[in-house]
Amino acid sequence: MNPHAADGTDLIMPKLIVPAYFHPATHASEWAWLAHHAAQIQMVLLNPASGPGSHPDQAYLDVLDRLRSAGVIVAAYVDTNYGQRPLHEAMIDVGRYRDWYQVSGVFFDRAAPTANRVGHYADLARVSRDMGASVVAFNHGVHPIEAYADHADLLGTFEGPWNAYLELAVPRWVRSREAGRFFHLMHSASTSSFRDAVWLAARRNAGGFYVTDRGGANPWDGLPAGAPDPQALWTVMGVDRDDPRRV
Repeated sequence: MNPHAADGTDLIMPKLIVPAYFHPATHASEWAWLAHHAAQIQMVLLNPASGPGSHPDQAYLDVLDRLRSAGVIVAAYVDTNYGQRPLHEAMIDVGRYRDWYQVSGVFFDRAAPTANRVGHYADLARVSRDMGASVVAFNHGVHPIEAYADHADLLGTFEGPWNAYLELAVPRWVRSREAGRFFHLMHSASTSSFRDAVWLAARRNAGGFYVTDRGGANPWDGLPAGAPDPQALWTVMGVDRDDPRRV
């Protein structure tokens, strides 16, 4: 039996937003898995060197072509240092990603959540779109004030360990908007908790999610346990393969 929303309707499984902070040379099968399961992926986050680095990395070109051919949005990881990084520096990163990797989205990480930086992020989004970005995401890691939703296509309103996610409270304004505007990134979860993570993300009005058993300084340095074997990863993600959008 599927979990239900408050109105009695079946909850729909959020799509994956994957922080792919691992290199194709050492994780080739995991990049192949992403392309093979494009229908369940909303966006893949590209982060070669905590940003684009100083030169293009040829190893990414083929895997990114496969993702784009499969219809997956690839987004450039750009650090904003909670609004302290100057706009022109961030835009240099965006330009490099666009020139070197032909990304269609931008993922602004470490986004400020407070009212005093809304204008800065509005500028980041506007200039990114002027440069050709079709999707702009702000990853706050917490719930920001509602004004940020006027400037980004996607808001990351949780990033952290599973035990903290269990206590997450969702503001009323989030529940009043479409689930497709929000995503949650969870790490340090046991694989037995993965299905609960899917269910909780759906109940908390998040149309995008990611959960992994990995932890440490970079919990996004590979796919979760069970990868890259597709059947194993479907199992730990709690996906119904006959109807993969159902929780």
